[in-house]
Amino acid sequence: MFEIGIFSFGDTYPHPLTGARQSAHESLRDLIDRIELADRLGLDFYGVGEHHRPDFSVSACSTVLAAAASRTKTIKLGTATIVLTTDDPVRLYEQFATLDQISAGRAEIGLGSGVFLESYDLFGVDYEDRKWIYDEKIELIAAIDASEKITFGGKSRPPLDDLIVWPRAYGEHLSIWQTTGLTEQSFERAARLGLSVQTGAPAAEFDRLAGLVATYRDKGAERGWKRDRLKVALSAHAYIGDDRRKALDTFFPHYQAYVSNMRLNRGKPAPTREQFEETAADLNSNIIVGDAEHVIAKLAHQRARIGHDRHIFQIDWRAVPQADQVRAIEILANEVAPALRKQTTATEAAAQTFPPFI
Repeated sequence: MFEIGIFSFGDTYPHPLTGARQSAHESLRDLIDRIELADRLGLDFYGVGEHHRPDFSVSACSTVLAAAASRTKTIKLGTATIVLTTDDPVRLYEQFATLDQISAGRAEIGLGSGVFLESYDLFGVDYEDRKWIYDEKIELIAAIDASEKITFGGKSRPPLDDLIVWPRAYGEHLSIWQTTGLTEQSFERAARLGLSVQTGAPAAEFDRLAGLVATYRDKGAERGWKRDRLKVALSAHAYIGDDRRKALDTFFPHYQAYVSNMRLNRGKPAPTREQFEETAADLNSNIIVGDAEHVIAKLAHQRARIGHDRHIFQIDWRAVPQADQVRAIEILANEVAPALRKQTTATEAAAQTFPPFI
């Protein structure tokens, strides 16, 4: 079944038009309310991501997700990404296996190397060492998931000699996702270790992404991994409203403020409204803004091209108000997700009924 989900970093940026800014308490309160709503309406996944700066309220992902687990019943709860490079794989596994037990198997963990410097400064890791540290740590956490006793002698943390890591995941294994860019090495590693992949691509890289996903699944199957260990999720920045034009109007100030901030130190100009609309209209882009009909068409196109298992959306980009986010979640759950699931079911049934000629 094709899954639809949401992710958030607990955005506390000032509103681009009013200047209003949420406190950490208000942001976390509203975030938990949105997770509860998404669960009640039947969405499949809610993820939170890690930052360590005043613009975001989420720095302790497992704590936020444990609170969400106590107020939800069926939704999967995971990390949009957590910075594995500056954390301890043993402690992370314990935290998320505990969350998995609390939630009866609904926990997931997405592991990235981070593109912001603050966690490296806070936890005393040299940013220039991030690649080899990440490579070593993701191998370790995969090994921990495979066996409750672990021996490790690398350089990224103190050695382990046949030690037990406890508790274990609720089911056979913890759902571990590699959050990755579009590199062959990253996809090959995920295939070798049996890790799911969460990624995203600008429109210009969309065709290359399709090739990477196909190769990843082929190599994972060659390694003997079952299909449910080789899931692919695409991420997008999104806003869904009742009217496409109004949705574009609502989201543009937030989009412009965020992208302008990202470009500030690169000497690039702020995006124009015309550029924004061109990007949003491109069926291959990861900026998904419009009414339910437009979003369904765009996601159906992308799934037909990539064949991914899940699409997740960040809808709180640069201080989108809670009421607007709630309405977007309602449309996503009540209109978009059912239509895409129906399409997916029909496509899979047709494929089984009429197998290809060999």
